[in-house]
Amino acid sequence: MGILWEVVQTGLMYGQKRKSDSVEDRVQDLEGRLAATQNTIRELVKKLEQILERDIDSDGKVG
Repeated sequence: MGILWEVVQTGLMYGQKRKSDSVEDRVQDLEGRLAATQNTIRELVKKLEQILERDIDSDGKVG
């Protein structure tokens, strides 16, 4: 239950922050979150390729 409550609290805090930030601040925040998400996905694909020993993203190499 602890992790679920933390997610709920984070969502509530983000909602309050969005109300107080300007559009430019919100766009900058979203761009940062997008970059972090993309990095996480890249790392996940890399790890999956290493585990499965297959080229998942068609870049010609495993890992």
